[in-house]
Amino acid sequence: MHGDAATKSPASKRLKPYQLSIILGCGIGVFTLVSGIVPTITGWESDSPVHRVVFGGIPGPLKLAFYTVIPMMLIWGSLRFADRIRNWERGAPDNRRTTPKNVKRRLADFRAGVYMRTLLRDSAAGLMHSMIYFGFLVLLGVTTVLEIDHQMPPALKFLHGDVYRGYALVGDVAGVVFTAGVVWAILRRYVQKPYRIRIKSKPEHAWILGVLLAIGVSGFGTEMFRIAAEQAAGKNVDYERWSVVGWLLAQTVNGFSLDTLQLWHQGWWVFHVITFIAFLALLPITMLRHIFTSPLNMYLRDRERPKGAMRAMPNLAETSLESFGVNAVENFTWKQLLDLDACTMCGRCTSVCPAHATGKPLDPREIVLKSGEVMAATAAHAARSPWFMPHGLPWFSIAR
Repeated sequence: MHGDAATKSPASKRLKPYQLSIILGCGIGVFTLVSGIVPTITGWESDSPVHRVVFGGIPGPLKLAFYTVIPMMLIWGSLRFADRIRNWERGAPDNRRTTPKNVKRRLADFRAGVYMRTLLRDSAAGLMHSMIYFGFLVLLGVTTVLEIDHQMPPALKFLHGDVYRGYALVGDVAGVVFTAGVVWAILRRYVQKPYRIRIKSKPEHAWILGVLLAIGVSGFGTEMFRIAAEQAAGKNVDYERWSVVGWLLAQTVNGFSLDTLQLWHQGWWVFHVITFIAFLALLPITMLRHIFTSPLNMYLRDRERPKGAMRAMPNLAETSLESFGVNAVENFTWKQLLDLDACTMCGRCTSVCPAHATGKPLDPREIVLKSGEVMAATAAHAARSPWFMPHGLPWFSIAR
């Protein structure tokens, strides 16, 4: 017995995937909190005339609220992702280990997932998603770079002069690309309505697109009134011409008083932060999570079996099994449960289904989605975590 315990102890001490999610989320949350504390203590500001004052015009209580709520949301999101990972662990074993033999191929598959190469087969949908996805990543990078520069002592600050001008241009161009992509997605889903989308639109799609659009619009609104307020205060901000959209919009309101412009700037800033908080709230509990699960699914995919090949069935004459296939969530492998969470609802599987094409009720996408809903609703921690019922509907009726 002691020998068995000793044998199992290394594995028991190994971090589990859901624990890694919590550690990562808590780490990012703490880093965000510290990034707000350090500049407050040091008071370091750039001495260059061409730079942006971080949180310029934003009162202290609002900054305190920002650095309190955002870390909390990051930690909360990591806990929700951890719950989903624990749900995958209900599945049967499936050896998907990364080895020296397959690591190169797996990294290539992961890159394909990150770059959405499968989606790019549809030129319109691929371009639209690329505008949203890569536009958002650049905007996130722009914000991160600003925060890093915010931590630096004056001698090490780099976001000034021509570097800042280029930074401002990149940020505005990315904002235009991102916002245009979201508008295109809204028109495609609710006006153009391609068949694959028309037969499966959910309320969460409207929430996601609405929040993304609000992020883009509120970002430009905040920038517009920030620049206009600095001009009204008598500051020379000609370098902000490189913020091409914000500068043009600022000229439309430069007749207002300084107090009015500052008030509007603060209002737009608060709205922008709220939209980002909403994004963080939606990320782990809606299909937005496929930003993480789809590349992971690609990374772990099986290359040993030909694409589309079914697993071999046991010889029915030589087995005493009472049931075949899947009749409970635990009959899936953990990788198959991950696959359910990686579904993007794109409908490509349904659009090429011969039975569906002949008018029969078979809908492969619906099978995947309903299986995922049963997985969520029957989770051991679903009772204490309402986020496991993705759309607020009584999914228990399909779990009988």
